[in-house]
Amino acid sequence: MKKNEYILQDTRWVDLTKPTREELEGLAEELKIPQRILSNALDPEHLPKYEVINETTIIFLRIFDPQKTSNAANIQELTTKVTMIIQDDLVLTIHRLDPDFLVDLRSKVESIQENKLSQQDLIKKIVTACIVTFDEPLNILENQILDFEDKIFKSSKNKAIIRDGYYLKRKASAFRKVLKFSLKILDSLNANPDFVWKDFQAVRENAERFLFYTDDFLENVSGLLNLHISLSAQKTNEASYKTNEVMRVLTVFSIFFLPLNFLTGLYGMNFEFMPELKHPRGYIMVLVVMGGVSTAIFAWIQRKGWLKNPED
Repeated sequence: MKKNEYILQDTRWVDLTKPTREELEGLAEELKIPQRILSNALDPEHLPKYEVINETTIIFLRIFDPQKTSNAANIQELTTKVTMIIQDDLVLTIHRLDPDFLVDLRSKVESIQENKLSQQDLIKKIVTACIVTFDEPLNILENQILDFEDKIFKSSKNKAIIRDGYYLKRKASAFRKVLKFSLKILDSLNANPDFVWKDFQAVRENAERFLFYTDDFLENVSGLLNLHISLSAQKTNEASYKTNEVMRVLTVFSIFFLPLNFLTGLYGMNFEFMPELKHPRGYIMVLVVMGGVSTAIFAWIQRKGWLKNPED
């Protein structure tokens, strides 16, 4: 565990990075914080939340995780938790990673640039910085959606496109959920008499803007996936239509040749005594009959309209 402790204007700030359960148990006795409150800080499943237990305020925040894997797609994979535990003269922050904004804030405090921070100012800075961590990931997500849109019209790899769309949709959904719960935290802080609307006006506007983007991204990805499925279905229908056209033409030609094959098969039998077998004009007669049969079939097919293009 990495522990940093600072004395500010009206509060003490204790910052913990990657503490163990045993270390938190000892800290609970030292700081007079109920053990069950600190135990919740180690639970990675918490969504952003604001709650008050006795006289202790607990804020669970989530920030974008820069160490995420490339196929991360849910809240736990895309974000990491920052827990704030607030008492009258204490602010305790607990986190698994050590985000850049906390490193910068500690540096400023150590260099006596921010040693006059009040407890409210410290809370505002941390909450604001947590929400701002989603700015760059949302820009990246927007570019990925634009690339995904190009793939739909240029690529024929259905499985790859659907997989990419699935991950983009889940990312947008995860960001949307985190930002929605973060806005509820801001509402709870605004209801606190120690804060006023202007304290969180800028960060709330940013959060609402980010939420608007995620709603738009989610809608766009869903629409693009539906478009891709429609285009794939259209290509399948076109292929089926071409196959049916080929079969239709072959079927029409087979109608011509079936009776002709019957006649040639009939007179191709090797019996010694057959009618017209030795007739001097038998060959010509059979040809005339074949021509007549073909003409009759053609007239019948033409009347049925089977030779016309279905689109006409």
